[in-house]
Amino acid sequence: MLQRLAGLVVFGGERRQGAVEPPKVWRRLFHICAGSTIPVAGIFAPERDFLIVLGVLAVGGLLLDLARFGVGPLNRVYLRWMAPILKSDEASHITGATYMLMAAALIFWLYGKNVGVPVMFFLSLGDPAAAIVGQRMRGPRLLGKSPGGTAAFIAVGCAAAGVLVAAGAVEYHWALWVGAAIAALVELAGIPPDDNLTIPLIAGTAMWAMMTVF
Repeated sequence: MLQRLAGLVVFGGERRQGAVEPPKVWRRLFHICAGSTIPVAGIFAPERDFLIVLGVLAVGGLLLDLARFGVGPLNRVYLRWMAPILKSDEASHITGATYMLMAAALIFWLYGKNVGVPVMFFLSLGDPAAAIVGQRMRGPRLLGKSPGGTAAFIAVGCAAAGVLVAAGAVEYHWALWVGAAIAALVELAGIPPDDNLTIPLIAGTAMWAMMTVF
């Protein structure tokens, strides 16, 4: 049992097996609104308090997921209430929301708001943009996804970075735009266990490295 739970957290378990239906409209709206709340809070909230709250939410989300896997009635109640924003495979896997909270807690703790704020906006805005545009565009597919969706992700990510710099929310650095492209490529590659974890961690780490070295 412990091995299975560890596999679910680290490797995503069976998450990559089989096709998963496209996200529902309520899931996309939740992804945009809830996902964008994190970087907005990162801009305005006191850093120490923000990190504590984010850490508590991430640990709480993970513990809830692990608990419901072993308690059938709890899982059924959870699925009943959260059905509009869940994928079908999240009945027995860590949810995207939990992965998002885990990624945000790690990114803000490790790299601060100059990386955390833009990279979480890349995820909350760019990822849905890629899905919406990609599903509507015809033509060739790369790794099962439309290059147009990837272009939309990059465009939205760059626009978000530009607004943040113009508003003085983060310091200017050319790595912001490179980070948007890296985030889009991670989404395209579909690296397990979940985009909500891998996009911020990989793009954020790359941005931090570029900002530190150059």
